[in-house]
Amino acid sequence: MPVGLDRGRVFAYWHPTKIRKYDLNMATTDTTAAAATSNSALNEIMPQGESQVPEAHPVEFPQVSRSRANAAMPLERFAEVSIEISVEIGRVTMPIGELLKLGEGAVVELNRAVSEPVDVMAQGVRIASGEVVVVDDRFAVRITEIVNADDKR
Repeated sequence: MPVGLDRGRVFAYWHPTKIRKYDLNMATTDTTAAAATSNSALNEIMPQGESQVPEAHPVEFPQVSRSRANAAMPLERFAEVSIEISVEIGRVTMPIGELLKLGEGAVVELNRAVSEPVDVMAQGVRIASGEVVVVDDRFAVRITEIVNADDKR
């Protein structure tokens, strides 16, 4: 924490146990001369009698019921907000060494069978399940189940 600067040549810094003054032109530390400067600099930063630790007070918030919060903000307000949707076909965990050995043409087996549904994710949260289909030469997902809010993983 700089406390003084003299045209880039002399400065003092604060440390929890000491304040030192450095002369950058001579690249030496003058601890004897710094003692007087340290005390005055310390008094500038923290006058006598002030506590070093700020007081902390707990904050109390009013209790709000979930139904009241939902009623205050109807979902229709967010109908035009865009959100990124992704589809997860499976996962695999592997050591970094194996990952680094992967090259062009490598095959990585996932933890899900071809017949199992895929997960539809919104911002990393599972919101639905479905099956992969093709529409006009593009992948698509036919939603087969909407996930209950309690079942999201």
